[in-house]
Amino acid sequence: VNDSKITVGGPYFNRMTGPIVIALLFLMGVAPALPWRKASGETLRHRLLVPAWVGTGTVVLAVALGARGVVPLVVFGLGGFVAGASLRQIVLATRRQGWRGLVGRTNGGMIVHLGVVIVAVGVVASSAYVTQADYTLRPGQTAHLEGHSVTYLNASTRTEGNVVVQQARIRIDGGRVYAPKLKKFANANQVVGTPSVRSTPVSDVYLSLLSMPNEPNGPITLRVYIEPLVSWIWAGAGLIFVGAFFAAFPGRRRRPTDPVSAPLAEPVPELAGDAAVDRGDPVGVR
Repeated sequence: VNDSKITVGGPYFNRMTGPIVIALLFLMGVAPALPWRKASGETLRHRLLVPAWVGTGTVVLAVALGARGVVPLVVFGLGGFVAGASLRQIVLATRRQGWRGLVGRTNGGMIVHLGVVIVAVGVVASSAYVTQADYTLRPGQTAHLEGHSVTYLNASTRTEGNVVVQQARIRIDGGRVYAPKLKKFANANQVVGTPSVRSTPVSDVYLSLLSMPNEPNGPITLRVYIEPLVSWIWAGAGLIFVGAFFAAFPGRRRRPTDPVSAPLAEPVPELAGDAAVDRGDPVGVR
């Protein structure tokens, strides 16, 4: 407008993304429940009652598990609302048509909705509740963060071609050992870090090595990130793919009962008006 340039960063996009995601989730829950040209308050109350209870229960569960913050709780509640609406549609379709209830654009779309909900919950949880801390550890020492423990075992240095690789062996929660690295190339002064990640359905633990010991058995500097529900993002993306696959196949078509929207594939036979109505034809006129 005024021929000047501005630069926006992470805070701007974080502020804009929240309202868009909330509006999208709300529409994903309400829109599929709207009947074609027959929407009424009573119909919506009947179809959205169960999804509303699912969304409320999701918020209560999230708070009980320690979730805080207005935007994350709203997203979790709307996610439960959308999941309840989508599952209701899928259950009704499978009860009516069996396994074919999962096939078709509508029901495949409901599976896609579930995938989008899982992705949204994973993105919000992993960004809103991420925890990080830096530790200086000597061999055998252990640090604790958000219920996880990291134990520094030892460090080593080796040469791979023109790259000097320094790594530290870290045991997470008394189990598997992970090895974050620092790599220094022969023709460059910059050191490149390679983190090591322990991923579970509940949370991801990232280990990033900041500095190596200057003497034998000296301390290292380790940065630890805890990001919850990151794996949900990948699981949701996979479910979106599954829903799109089901939506690609035609579902079973039901005979329309709306006299206005019912397509006429062939001319209506010349019958008396009452005869057509008694026979059950969708169009009761000559």
